[in-house]
Amino acid sequence: MLPPLDAHAHVDTAIAERDLRALGAALLAVTREPREWAAALARRDRLCAWGLGCHPQLPEAVAGFDAEQLRRLLPQAAFVGEVGLDARSPVPMARQREVLQQVLGAAAEVPRLVSIHSVGASGLVLDELRACPIPGAILHWWRGSEAETRAAVTAGCWFSVNGAEVARPKVLSWLPLERVLTETDFPHTQRQDRAARKPGAVRTVEGALAELWQRPVTEVRRQLWVNLRELLRACGSAGRMPRAMQALLLYSATS
Repeated sequence: MLPPLDAHAHVDTAIAERDLRALGAALLAVTREPREWAAALARRDRLCAWGLGCHPQLPEAVAGFDAEQLRRLLPQAAFVGEVGLDARSPVPMARQREVLQQVLGAAAEVPRLVSIHSVGASGLVLDELRACPIPGAILHWWRGSEAETRAAVTAGCWFSVNGAEVARPKVLSWLPLERVLTETDFPHTQRQDRAARKPGAVRTVEGALAELWQRPVTEVRRQLWVNLRELLRACGSAGRMPRAMQALLLYSATS
């Protein structure tokens, strides 16, 4: 009875509600630019929560970021994402770090899940999280080393993993099962995971986790929902999720 859980997907804020329902999955839909925030906040979808994001690879997104706007809107938001650092970005790293520091500062004051990008900058992201700890950090598509992964676990981070990471099984094996969520990062993993043709299509990574954890896929999915419930409890923001998702979170505790 628990649907697939996609903790990081890119979805157009203008998508029709019926098309979201047709996915048959629960989503955390990230945005990339502040200009998307108003539309994201206006959504009222049954199984899709929307985040406020500022992608570090996009100069126009970073240029449009306003820390005061984020602080003003955050109480209305379900979560924050996608934010973070990217060593390949044309945006100077100093400016990326400034934005991330402001995001983490806001999330420390108004706790929310924060979906964090860290391409080529795993250590720098961990530095920022150590400087400003938050209870809701999710490291999306994590590419850190084993030592960095241990440090991230110690820092209280969760990890959203996708089908592309199945090709790097060592990363999956480093993660405590109670800190794992599944994602597609739709549409960005389709080359590596042909099954990830739509948001919510997480069966590749569910299967890999079932093999790793030696559990049926149904139990893996329940564990993922339990993990999300515990993460939301840790940052006190379960009430910001859509009501249908809240009901599923409660169901995962009793099923």
